[in-house]
Amino acid sequence: MSQASTSAFNTRNRYYNPVSRIQTLIQNLDAELITLCKQCSMPNNVGGNSLNKSSLLAQGGSQHHTHASSANIVVSQVRPTSITNSAGALAPDAHKRQLRNTYRTRVIDAYRNRRIFTVYGNYHTVRRALVRRGWLEKLPANRHAKLQTMSEDSLLELARRGNEYEAVVLSKMINNFPAFFIWQTKGARDTFPEVKPYRNRVRRSQFLDFSTKVGLVGCAEQERWFREDGICGMSYPRVYRLGANSMEERAAFIEDFHHTQARALLRYIKEHRPIDMVDIEHGAVISTTIDFALNKIKNMIRQKEHYSLDDARIKMLTPTEMVENQSFMMQSSKVLQTNAKFKVNEKVMAEYARLAAQYLDQIESLRPDYRWDGCRNLWILKPGYQSRGIGIVIRNSLDDILQWTSNNQNRKYIVQKYIERPCLIYRTKFDIRQYMLLTISDAQVSIWIYKDCYLRFSSQEFTMDDLRESIHLTNNSVQKRYKNKMTRDSRLPKNNMWSLDQFKCHLRHVGAPDGTWAKIYDGFKQNLTAVVLASLDETELTPNAFEIYGCDFMLDEYYNPILIEINSTPDLSPSTEVTARICPLAVRDCIRVVLDFPRNPMASTGQFERAFQVNYSVNKEQDGTRPLELNGTQMKLFESLPKLRVNHRSGLLRKILNNVSPSNKLNKDKFKEKNAKITGGKTGSKKLSRESSKALDLGIRTTLNSTTRENLALQYTAPK
Repeated sequence: MSQASTSAFNTRNRYYNPVSRIQTLIQNLDAELITLCKQCSMPNNVGGNSLNKSSLLAQGGSQHHTHASSANIVVSQVRPTSITNSAGALAPDAHKRQLRNTYRTRVIDAYRNRRIFTVYGNYHTVRRALVRRGWLEKLPANRHAKLQTMSEDSLLELARRGNEYEAVVLSKMINNFPAFFIWQTKGARDTFPEVKPYRNRVRRSQFLDFSTKVGLVGCAEQERWFREDGICGMSYPRVYRLGANSMEERAAFIEDFHHTQARALLRYIKEHRPIDMVDIEHGAVISTTIDFALNKIKNMIRQKEHYSLDDARIKMLTPTEMVENQSFMMQSSKVLQTNAKFKVNEKVMAEYARLAAQYLDQIESLRPDYRWDGCRNLWILKPGYQSRGIGIVIRNSLDDILQWTSNNQNRKYIVQKYIERPCLIYRTKFDIRQYMLLTISDAQVSIWIYKDCYLRFSSQEFTMDDLRESIHLTNNSVQKRYKNKMTRDSRLPKNNMWSLDQFKCHLRHVGAPDGTWAKIYDGFKQNLTAVVLASLDETELTPNAFEIYGCDFMLDEYYNPILIEINSTPDLSPSTEVTARICPLAVRDCIRVVLDFPRNPMASTGQFERAFQVNYSVNKEQDGTRPLELNGTQMKLFESLPKLRVNHRSGLLRKILNNVSPSNKLNKDKFKEKNAKITGGKTGSKKLSRESSKALDLGIRTTLNSTTRENLALQYTAPK
């Protein structure tokens, strides 16, 4: 190797500008290749053989042509085989060195600019978005696993711009560097926390982790403290945790089930004609059943209008009340399930219908979520920590619900009121998948809502006479197992999904009021803002953490959104034409918000809109600890002591207390020795009284400790 090339490679450990370094390397390598080509192009005159241009290019790999004639060149006594072998071995090594140094320069540049990322899973949209921004990927162990077992030299031989071999070579070179962007699964361990990478996980306590069913219940309990009209508020069905350690919630659910049964009976009476519900001779249900339901709703209205903390306590039923409840449940079930007749006349039934309508209007004005209830008293049971519709059942019997949860204690079931009066499209149930992005910076928590969304339909027509999952669960993971019903409306999509534009066209077609979608979208923002605010107390505010959530909503008959659940790992795969369009866009816009927007506030965030922002600050000392500080002013109970009847002892006590100053430190040492003599006995009390009298005469403000003041109070307030 020439001296110039040797000096160039001896300085490879020094850092230069990548562009100038690469240019220098290319110039040195070109000079070396020219020298090698000249040596390899010299023919051997002893054997009378010469190396033509084609053999030289094949063996030496040189791109330079030799114009000198072989007849005019005299060579030394060197064997042609040795010349050929050295030329064939040195040129590929030079190419490898060039690639290796080029890749090392890229690796150093990526590390110094914090542009190394790791993506677990088949999130190719994330990879492409980061590579376009100049990031290098640190491959996980299961990606290109066979190629990662190859040596670096073998990979360099096959490496080409943008292929898999180049990706593996770069990953090997950055293996000892931390990743500054990590896209991982929820259960994976958080690596490299010391460099604060961009990580797609926001950690919080299990109790307020709204991506689980149990955690969302906790947020629903806390959100009332953050509720503000027009900004945040949660519309969520009534829900209870029926675990082994939730006896109080179990009792509350039983009480709610009885109240719901009473409202269901009154709704049944309201929605049917009196003549169709009565049979004065052969009726199976007596009128006292209706009276019992009316009294229950009347008491509920009274409690809601005059609510107190005592009303929130679960009161145990007396044996008589338990018998009455059981009798009511049996009689009302006959009406709701088998359409049994009442044993009253039509006129009395009409009056009952009027009272039922009146009481229902009053209670629904106080509790708007009661409008979602129907006449079946249906409840949906969900495992607390599972998703994709696994383990979900629907029941309308109290005994069946309690038995199911008792038999599946390990699955932490919750029971949620089923939406019996949802908004339907062509007699088919649907829900809306909405994306939310949560980002955390050094001093802010931002809530981003995606402006685009899509609808998911059931494959069967909606009915409450059949409780199968194919009718009531709209999850794509559930519906893909079923074929669409042949009699279903032909206007519904075959792939059971609609885009937002198709839904807006439907709203115009059915004559929905103007601004209906704006109302729905605003409801999305208020619900999700309330959930996030309710969970912040137990959220780890780690800078650069972010997470994208799939939020499922339903609509009631008046287009009011109802939050059903939130998923922390939403399905972003292109399962249909609708998701093939919206999912990659949502991921790319997520990268824009996370990486581009913090560096440039004017950068585009795509379809993501910032709905709410919370400012926070965590002040810590360098050692990570800080003592608790309490700031305030001393509270005065009285500006002056209250005037009592004239008493010598009380007057003297008042004079002493008026001259006592807790903050007087100058006289503290002066009286410290005298106060130390006080032992609480009679002698001590006499000495104290004499010294106090002298202090009063001299006008000195005395500082007394708490024990002394207590002894004074006892002495001068004790009866004679």
